[in-house]
Amino acid sequence: MMKNKFIQLWAVCSLLFFVTVFTSWKKPTSNNNSATVEQEQGIFIFIKSKPISEYQYLGSVSKSIALSGSPDEMLKSLIKKCKKEYPGADGIIFTSNDMDKADCIKFK
Repeated sequence: MMKNKFIQLWAVCSLLFFVTVFTSWKKPTSNNNSATVEQEQGIFIFIKSKPISEYQYLGSVSKSIALSGSPDEMLKSLIKKCKKEYPGADGIIFTSNDMDKADCIKFK
């Protein structure tokens, strides 16, 4: 009789243990939508992407009409413009492939 109660108690405790372990056990998840962001002149650069962190939109900058250099020159020019017009900017978001306009942002 005592042996039966002990086996039942052991079975219930084992069941509770396994239920707890398997319900709290999480499968590893792959986060394919994150990346390391590059910085140029202290400004985070987002090209056709947006930061995960919350940010405040400060304003937009556009390239000059006469500017027709390499993508690197355009990038540097717009970063320089962003830093001049929005000194508190933390990042710049390029929304088009031709990099002629970008949004300046500040992280919250």
